[in-house]
Amino acid sequence: MRVRGRGVEADESSRGVDLHEDLLVQRAREAWGVARAGNRIRDDVREVARALADSGSVVSDDAFFHAEGLNPLKARHPGDGETVRKVVHIAPAERYVALAELAAECPGMSRDELIKQACEFFGWRRTGKDIRDCLAAGIEELHRQRRLEGGPERIRAAR
Repeated sequence: MRVRGRGVEADESSRGVDLHEDLLVQRAREAWGVARAGNRIRDDVREVARALADSGSVVSDDAFFHAEGLNPLKARHPGDGETVRKVVHIAPAERYVALAELAAECPGMSRDELIKQACEFFGWRRTGKDIRDCLAAGIEELHRQRRLEGGPERIRAAR
């Protein structure tokens, strides 16, 4: 997604990517070569992103933005040399995709093992309460959506 306006430009070349507004601010800050993003930069980036959402160029889902009409969302894990994203910077929809795909690859794993596998996928070396709670909520949501079946000891993708 390329976001441009009022001197702000942020680029995300991957298709089907949700970007958190904090990451848009970070990319604008890096593009401008400034060490810190103050209120003015944050406000400018948010204003441009909201204007693009209002125009229909991008879709806004809470604090996440993605370009309209791109390929379906894919779960992304950090590549070599890439920064590991914080759990709050990963859109719920992307977490759901990762959890569902992991459950489909390894049917019958426990809830704890699925959380562990998701942590490894996203590059997290620890499983703190914030991460565990977020992923557990994702598993519960996938059960509500009927995309996952089974109990805490044997989870699998719905057929």
